[in-house]
Amino acid sequence: MPHNNRYPKWERLCNVRSIATLFETGESCFNFPLKIYFIKNSLSHNRVLITVPKRGHKRAVDRNLLKRRIKESWRVIDKEAVSVHGMDLALVYIGTTIADYHKIFKSLSDGLEKIKERSA
Repeated sequence: MPHNNRYPKWERLCNVRSIATLFETGESCFNFPLKIYFIKNSLSHNRVLITVPKRGHKRAVDRNLLKRRIKESWRVIDKEAVSVHGMDLALVYIGTTIADYHKIFKSLSDGLEKIKERSA
């Protein structure tokens, strides 16, 4: 029984204008170690941008590890029960230490609950 664990192109936020709009006019929600920027889009699905600033983590290996953990958390949450649909989201890792998967997962799920409350 194959599982689709991909992060498809249509689920990523890539458009430069959409990203600029998200950071300029979107709202934000802070839940350590993630800061989540969000704005409504005209689509029926979410688009996600995942960033880990070079300022906090100089080594690319560390940044890639954190991005993989955030992507996996998003994949699990998205498959289980994301009740927030039609949003552009930017998940920015704010912490200066490398957090474990469970901390990132909890931060992301709590942040999405806050977004759900605000957008309702």
